Amino acid sequence: MLMLVICVLLSSICSLAAAQQPWAPDEFPISFWSGPPAAQNTLEAWQTVKDCNFTYAGTCGGYTREDNLKRLDLCEKVGLKALVVDQRLSWTMVADENWQDIVRQVVADYSSHPAFYGYFLRDEPNHYQFDALGQISREFEAQDPAHLPYINLFPTYANVAQLGTPTYADHLDKFLRVSTPRVLSYDHYCLLKAGGIRPDYFENLELVREAGLRHGVPPWQIILSVAHLSYRDPTEAEMRWQVNTSLAYGMKGLMYFTYWTNRSRHEADMFAIVDWEGKPKRLYPIVQKLNAEVRTIGKVLLGLTSTGVYHTGDVPPGCRRLGTESIIRLPEDAPLIVGYFVDAEGAEYAMIVNRDYAEPVDVEAKVLPHVVDVTNIPASDASSIEVDGRTLRFTLAPGDARLLRLHTEFEYPAAPEIARTIDFQFDRPGDPEGWAGHHGSHLVGVKDSILSLGLSSRDPFFSRSFLRVPPDHYTKIKIRMRITSGEKQGQLFWATGEERAFKDDKYMNFPIVPDGEWHEYEIPVGEHAKWKGQEIRALRLDPTTGGSAAGASAQIDWIIGE
Repeated sequence: MLMLVICVLLSSICSLAAAQQPWAPDEFPISFWSGPPAAQNTLEAWQTVKDCNFTYAGTCGGYTREDNLKRLDLCEKVGLKALVVDQRLSWTMVADENWQDIVRQVVADYSSHPAFYGYFLRDEPNHYQFDALGQISREFEAQDPAHLPYINLFPTYANVAQLGTPTYADHLDKFLRVSTPRVLSYDHYCLLKAGGIRPDYFENLELVREAGLRHGVPPWQIILSVAHLSYRDPTEAEMRWQVNTSLAYGMKGLMYFTYWTNRSRHEADMFAIVDWEGKPKRLYPIVQKLNAEVRTIGKVLLGLTSTGVYHTGDVPPGCRRLGTESIIRLPEDAPLIVGYFVDAEGAEYAMIVNRDYAEPVDVEAKVLPHVVDVTNIPASDASSIEVDGRTLRFTLAPGDARLLRLHTEFEYPAAPEIARTIDFQFDRPGDPEGWAGHHGSHLVGVKDSILSLGLSSRDPFFSRSFLRVPPDHYTKIKIRMRITSGEKQGQLFWATGEERAFKDDKYMNFPIVPDGEWHEYEIPVGEHAKWKGQEIRALRLDPTTGGSAAGASAQIDWIIGE
């Protein structure tokens, strides 16, 4: 008996662990709920869907098997694929002894059709339905791994009775572990007739984003496109805002609720994207344009992984404020979102969104020094980005966004090798030859046999340790340098085997010409009492001393001993 219980438990654990392969489409999924009813299952209706730049056709209720096959034929003619709602599929089917045969029949009916996208399984299930849905979903993947078994979840504002779990986070975790879905889809309608948005909209995005990343399942969101219940009719900016905030949070698929307007809403003049007769309404050209933009940037977004999402201005509940270590710094009081991403090669991306759907925002963003270039990936109403040194300037219309590719270069410094001569030619690109220890200066780079520095304080210097130069090997140190501004005096410090620290009794001043031109300087170190007879362990060069060197630059061709 005990062995039987153990076997059952192990079988259950193995079943839960048998996660399906995440859905990896060739094109960014853009679809809808409530497509043309069966009576409007016509070539004209599906051509209208195609012309709106959807990448596949979503749910349609009330279709028979024959209606679905006709729909697939029509969608193939216009170049669309379609998600099928089949009345034979239900979470309760697992109670039948031979329920896998029903799956086999459904797969046989649709899977070979070139316009077929996937199987609709359930909308907003309770926790008690998760196990059955997981069994059905895994059976579909086993029999037809090329097509998507689709389930959609509740939003955060569902109550405990609807969720069947004590918290929404627990609902997500249980669903992902028990149902092992191929996508993590949910709906959240946040635009309220009373004004403003639901306060948990962004928290819902963050919870779904985090759960999807943790379980390796791509997240999708369904957004509002029709007034109903307590929700208002979205403006063009509010539609753009819903799309862009979703993308910034790493959503890998978008759907609209709804595409078709049902009869009661039509009669109340509450129109979705098309009306009850399938005629385009106010939102149609808006969604058409948005879908085209998402299809363009979606080619990039599908290959990216979200690494973090941050806010400036008033941070919504459950969200994070942009910190000081961010690769991009944004105005702290502006209502902005920045979503960070990386691609498979580790290249970095940032999507900056105007969190205000009523007013434009002028953005002045500063990037860290290792960002050497920024590419604007085509986005909504794309305007130019002015790059001024480390500052980016652009304007975001209400709800608008920019997707940026951040080109970075950074050479991590290696520990210097022991040098027994003073012969620094800087003739290896990117190699400062062990010179580091910057104070009031920073390394710009080493290129074309030139070491370049930026200066930022009254007393800039840098140094070279790990020297083992024998006593009296050199009597002169020579430097070829140019510096754009500063006091007309430089300094050379050294450390010895007897006195390892730089001190004011081991240095020599030398005159410089800070005119931005090349000059050679000779420092007669052999005349100094604390150079004579000493093993030299380190050098420190102050390109200029005193005064203000902030904003100056220095370039060094070589530092040699004679």
